[in-house]
Amino acid sequence: MQVLALHGGRGDVDRHLATVGAQLPELRIERRTMRGVVSDGMMISADELALPAEWFEDGILQLDPGTPLGADVVELFGLGSDSLDVEITANRPDATSVIGLARELAASYGVPLQPPTLRDAYDATEPQGEAPQVVLESGDCHRFVAQRFDDVRVQPAPAWMRIRLALAGQRPINNLVDVSNYVMLETGQPLHFYDAVRIHGGTLIVRSARDGETIVTLDGTTRSLSPLALVIADDTAPLGLAGLMGSASSEVTAATSAIVVEAANFSGARVRRMSTALGLRTEASARHEKSPAPALTDFGAARAAQLLTELGATAYAPHAFGAEIATPEAITLPLRDIERLLGLAIPRERVMKHLEALGCLVRAAGPEALAVTAPPWRRDLTIPADLIEEAARIEGYENIEAVEPSVPPHQISSAAFERERALAHGLDGLGYREILTHSMRGSAQGDAPVEVRNPLSEEQRFLRASLVPGMLEYFAANGAIRIFEIGNVFRREDDGVAERTALGFGFLSSPDRTRPWRDESFLRLLGDCETLLRKITGRAVAASPGAGSEFHPGKSARLTIENRDVGELGCVDPRSSRSFGLNANAYVCLIDVAALPSYAVPHYRPPSRFPSTYRDVALIVRDVVSARDVEGAVAEAAGPLCTGVRVFDEYRGPQVGDGFKSLAVRVTLQRFDATITDEEADAAIAAVLAAAGERFGATIRT
Repeated sequence: MQVLALHGGRGDVDRHLATVGAQLPELRIERRTMRGVVSDGMMISADELALPAEWFEDGILQLDPGTPLGADVVELFGLGSDSLDVEITANRPDATSVIGLARELAASYGVPLQPPTLRDAYDATEPQGEAPQVVLESGDCHRFVAQRFDDVRVQPAPAWMRIRLALAGQRPINNLVDVSNYVMLETGQPLHFYDAVRIHGGTLIVRSARDGETIVTLDGTTRSLSPLALVIADDTAPLGLAGLMGSASSEVTAATSAIVVEAANFSGARVRRMSTALGLRTEASARHEKSPAPALTDFGAARAAQLLTELGATAYAPHAFGAEIATPEAITLPLRDIERLLGLAIPRERVMKHLEALGCLVRAAGPEALAVTAPPWRRDLTIPADLIEEAARIEGYENIEAVEPSVPPHQISSAAFERERALAHGLDGLGYREILTHSMRGSAQGDAPVEVRNPLSEEQRFLRASLVPGMLEYFAANGAIRIFEIGNVFRREDDGVAERTALGFGFLSSPDRTRPWRDESFLRLLGDCETLLRKITGRAVAASPGAGSEFHPGKSARLTIENRDVGELGCVDPRSSRSFGLNANAYVCLIDVAALPSYAVPHYRPPSRFPSTYRDVALIVRDVVSARDVEGAVAEAAGPLCTGVRVFDEYRGPQVGDGFKSLAVRVTLQRFDATITDEEADAAIAAVLAAAGERFGATIRT
């Protein structure tokens, strides 16, 4: 096979191949590319570098003039190095940057850190131009550094910057946007660039948004604002959402020739609440919501100025507004506390080396202590224990010997845990699946709601008073499955907030149209409840009509054990179910876990060797008399011969009259020492009828 080498740019090669293919159609042509090698000194395929082709012009990466022909691009731009994907905890905003991670690695490996060398990017002897003015009307902006740049040309950023941004998951846009993103990734300080000409009045104002004010953000979305939002505005309208995203009205365009750079520090809580309320989260908000140190603003602004001047911009002096950067106070670290807290003795010199590698200023404070000043970017180092943790982290947790501590016996009961565990296992055996829902709600529940002082959003303003709304939300999202949840509910009382552990379980069920008089779903739920609580408490559960306002008034019941209220169950009010988008009825049982009595150990009673007998009687009573009360009175009146009482039928109609009902009661009688006689059974039934007549005014239905 012959190999023909064609040299030139991609366009030239394409034209040559097209010409050859047209003239020699029988020729088989295979195109081979020298992957990762600069072929014409000006461009290379993004696909060949494993970069997203759509992020670059026609899939071609424009290289900088002067790139040596034949250079290995992989080596030239460091494409062979690893890209780290890290997860940063909320207390370490300094680590949301390349420099922050490099500092950690340098301290871990014991090598010096090589941060970028900053220099003044402006000439103080030259005219300073019109200085940007900033007015801070909100205390949620702690520091604001503004700097003006002239002679700006909007064009593609240098190839090395575009490649690094692409490797970090950032799409290259133009030199100004790319510098902003690059500095944010490198230093951890988010920036925003304003077109200086489009700032009306020449003043930036940091204030709360006005109710009903709108802004069109850079993503093209029109957003309605409330005073919850913090904005940067000019004299006429908002120019950006503080810490989130800028507006299209001040966006840098191809015609931009002068810009104002913003490097600001905002309240993390304010940015987080605003981000949640607007449903907008960006790389900038992910950093601002962690409350980075105010000192980072000056560093980020200086780094941006250096890169912009290298690209040909003229820089003027930066102006800082807001609080001055305070020097942290020194923390006294007693060396004896290191071994006491860690169980590991670290020599004094190594402790100093570890802390200095992390940027701390360390000096002696006597023979047994160190005076440590935390670096400006580490706001989480405030007490000696913080410093000890840092020293242990760099020393290596693996060097701490695993020793079982000597723990004295504790009089801490695990009964509550065991009770909840038994309930969960019992429901699992009945076919229910455990869920976990949020304990904060957007609307008040009950007559004594508990409002959160600092809610993250309007949807999390109140602590829940019931498990039912969370279960209905789960049903709406997941369909008709059997679920349960064990969680805390809250209620305000005179002396504070009462917190109780509740159990909720239930399922969805459509009504039976063929037998509307019999609610099978209610009975199934009641049966599961009786089975569960008998297993947990060893006692019988009694159900009586009526429950809380969350339930259908005609399909609900109160649950008691030995005359103690333990919960309620029934069909959730259909209006509530429909408000959650449910087309079926929700049947839920709610149990107050703390109200459940302790387990009653059953006592064995040998069965009788003699046969039993039963009598059925039909009693006419008023319709307000419950079947449970009748069963209790009959069992008590029948005496020791009675081994069971059950109401098995109910009749209402013209034969008993209005306001009355007929209850069919089966009384089981048995002796344990001999066969019961008809005379004994008749005497017991006579006592039952007399007691029913005296207590309920009952008569025999004939």
